[in-house]
Amino acid sequence: MSLARGKYGIEYNPRQAEREPSGLRFVIAVVALVALISFIATLIGRYRAREEEQLGILPFPVPDTPASVPDALPVASNRPPVAPLAPQPPPVVGKDSLSRRPVKLRNLLMRLEEAERRGDVEMAVTTIETIRALPGSPAADIDDALARRLGVLNVRRLFVFRNAQWVREITVKRGDSASRIAAENGSTLASLDRLNGGRLEKVVIGRKLFVLNHPRFNLVIHRRSRTADLSLNGKFFKRYDLVGDVSGAAGAYELPQRLRGFWAERGVQWKPADRAELEMLLPVGAPVLVSEM
Repeated sequence: MSLARGKYGIEYNPRQAEREPSGLRFVIAVVALVALISFIATLIGRYRAREEEQLGILPFPVPDTPASVPDALPVASNRPPVAPLAPQPPPVVGKDSLSRRPVKLRNLLMRLEEAERRGDVEMAVTTIETIRALPGSPAADIDDALARRLGVLNVRRLFVFRNAQWVREITVKRGDSASRIAAENGSTLASLDRLNGGRLEKVVIGRKLFVLNHPRFNLVIHRRSRTADLSLNGKFFKRYDLVGDVSGAAGAYELPQRLRGFWAERGVQWKPADRAELEMLLPVGAPVLVSEM
């Protein structure tokens, strides 16, 4: 009941009684509006999180084996693919050994550990290259471990991130074929296929393709250590292990168009996966040096 002062004293006011529920309706409307805004904010947050994951903004670990590099990659999208999840590699040196290193090397090794923790591939690569180039080779005892880790990262940069210093994007023109595109860019058909996710069955006019941009690969086979170092455009790219001793003579060679028997004639034996990767990367005419070292 709503009472108010009137002409004849305290009287009942029906109009005020009708207006009272409007306050309750206002409160309900405010609560509903706040709930709606909260719901919309939640949807926007989930959408942004999904976009960041697709863009590769979220942290990712650095793999320690080439096998973690995916074979199938999107071709049409310009966004970098999300890095695959893999266990973090162990530190190059333990904490006890790290404390005995020179200050500059110790700082670089700590920087490398931080880069790998954050999943910053470019920072990790730059740090390893800096360590290996230090005067006096203070990291000589861990150089092989650094070289192998650098090789894993370089393969990742090439085929996952399609690093711009090695890879360029082209548009298929009339008369183009996959083999012609690879040859014109000084590459191999196998690497072109790998860069584009293994989908070269239809090379149509106007399609965008990634291709190695006239790579200058150089392979040096070391007889004594039974290892082989592959360089790209004058910089170390990856290290491989040989199977057994090199029985062939030392010397300089060029990779022939027909590879059948080439390695056997040089007395070089590879692990099957390493041989497949090298033959995918090395174009015809690539220099191969068999060294006594």
